Amino acid sequence: MSSSFRKRNALHTWELHFGPNMTPMVDVVMVILVFFMASTAFIGPEWLLRVGLAERDLAGESGFQLGPAEFVVRLEVEQGAIVVSGLGLVGRPLAELGPAVTDAARQLGGAIRQTHIVLEPGDAVPYEAVVQAQDELAVAGFEHVAIR
Repeated sequence: MSSSFRKRNALHTWELHFGPNMTPMVDVVMVILVFFMASTAFIGPEWLLRVGLAERDLAGESGFQLGPAEFVVRLEVEQGAIVVSGLGLVGRPLAELGPAVTDAARQLGGAIRQTHIVLEPGDAVPYEAVVQAQDELAVAGFEHVAIR
C-alpha cells in the first residue's frame, strides 16, 4: 500500500529546496534596516551644535591692524658647515648668529616680547645646532621661538 502522506523529515525538505539559503541574507537586511531606523530617530536638528561667536567691537578699532612681527631663521648644511640665513645674515656660519640676534634684539627694543622667531632647519642640520640657535635666541630675550 502506498502512503498518501507527505514526508516531513528535514532531509526530504532539504532535497526539495533549490537555490541559495536566503535566511542569513534576510537577517542581515533586517539588522541594517533596524540600524537605519534607530539612527534616523536620534539625528535631528536638535543634535547640531549651536555656536555663539563673539561680536567684535569696532568702535575703537581701525579697519587695519598688524599682527606680531615674524622673522624666519633658516639653518642649512653647506660643505659640511652649518650656515644661517635670516636676521640680516645670508649664508653666514652659525657662530655669527649670536651677535646678529643680540643686535636684532637691541633694535627691536620693547617689541621683542611680541616678536615671533621661526627656526627652519634643513634636513641635514644636526639637532645640536638647532638647540644652540634656540638657546642664543632665548638669551637675547626672544620669548616666542618656534621650529618649523
